[in-house]
Amino acid sequence: MLTTTARFGLARLSPPVWRILAHSLLFGLALSVADLLFNFYLASLGYAADTAGLLSTVSRGAGMVMGLPLGLLIDRLGAQRAILFGLAGYAGGWVLMLQATGLWALIIAQFIVGAAYILAGTAVTPLLTAVTRDADRASVFGLNASATLIVGLLGSAVGGVLPSLAAQALEVGPQDTAAYRAALALVIVLGIAAMLPVIGRMPTVEEVRPVGPDNGPELNLPMRRLLRFAIPALLLGVAGGLLLPFQNLFFRQQFGLDDAAVGVALAVGSLGMGLGALLGSPVTDRLGLRRGAAYLRFGAVFAMLLMLVPTLAPAALGFFLRGLFVAASFPQNDALVMRHTPPAQRGLVMSLMSVLWAGGWALAAVISGLVQIRWGFTPIIIASVVAYIGSATSILTLRVPDE
Repeated sequence: MLTTTARFGLARLSPPVWRILAHSLLFGLALSVADLLFNFYLASLGYAADTAGLLSTVSRGAGMVMGLPLGLLIDRLGAQRAILFGLAGYAGGWVLMLQATGLWALIIAQFIVGAAYILAGTAVTPLLTAVTRDADRASVFGLNASATLIVGLLGSAVGGVLPSLAAQALEVGPQDTAAYRAALALVIVLGIAAMLPVIGRMPTVEEVRPVGPDNGPELNLPMRRLLRFAIPALLLGVAGGLLLPFQNLFFRQQFGLDDAAVGVALAVGSLGMGLGALLGSPVTDRLGLRRGAAYLRFGAVFAMLLMLVPTLAPAALGFFLRGLFVAASFPQNDALVMRHTPPAQRGLVMSLMSVLWAGGWALAAVISGLVQIRWGFTPIIIASVVAYIGSATSILTLRVPDE
């Protein structure tokens, strides 16, 4: 059924959607290479793990501080131009990053990169919404998410060999700063290349929106309504922040895995997310967007409970299924929010969702680190289960009409 649905969806994709998918593949490749190599680059400069954590916080902080202004900018500029500005800022930020050596220069560059990523990443959903029919959005959003997630496996493979290739060309050591700097230059190239599919005219689809007592076809929604749409993202951020920053430590400490085995476990989790993003649309075709997105997120509850089992196979299966169910649910929830948000507010509501997600993630990660020191991972997983239940319930209880 999934294969048939995917073929049917691919056959119906319009040229603008194909162009956005090409952009997402290139941008996702850039992000995965950067994620893999950046901490190694910092280590080659003489910085330790605390600096890596600081710069990660700076990137999240850029999203929280700049999220709402950038959302308003998306609505003012238009999603297509916002993506181009975001990608230009992303590539420019990496140019600064690879020239910087001092901590404050790295912080400034990372803030620019983080804000630019938020701008480009947030604007994709409103742009996809503008060029697709409402009936096709669930499939298209899932396909776009799957493309971005699965390409991360390729990015990890390519990024892993780049420093060695650069070292040979430059005649330096494979862990030399020059080798990592040359390898990370690919991030700049890919960021610029991701602009190319989005340049040029993109015909929009005539908007047909549901009419109801809470959601007229032309009226902007009050802020409290937009915040209600963002609550599931806040709780999803809490659930993720409790565990995912420490996922490698979970497998090492709970099961004694070495680095290679941990890498395999995390790659399997990424594969689950890539496959899961394709699963959401067939489910919501049967159940509707609201119930489908909620029930899929409830699936993550079952997956997290498997991770409480003190043996590797059930825990690894739970980790795989967690990624699958979460990746299946969030594109469908995005499609639900886009359906019930006026075009003039779509950038704003996506930014609200990003800001609350990032805030929930950051707060949960800090608390999780403190709890693990004393009580280990069991209370962390239980708290994550509660957060997933809350996120799913908040989708299910949205006051929007079912299809």
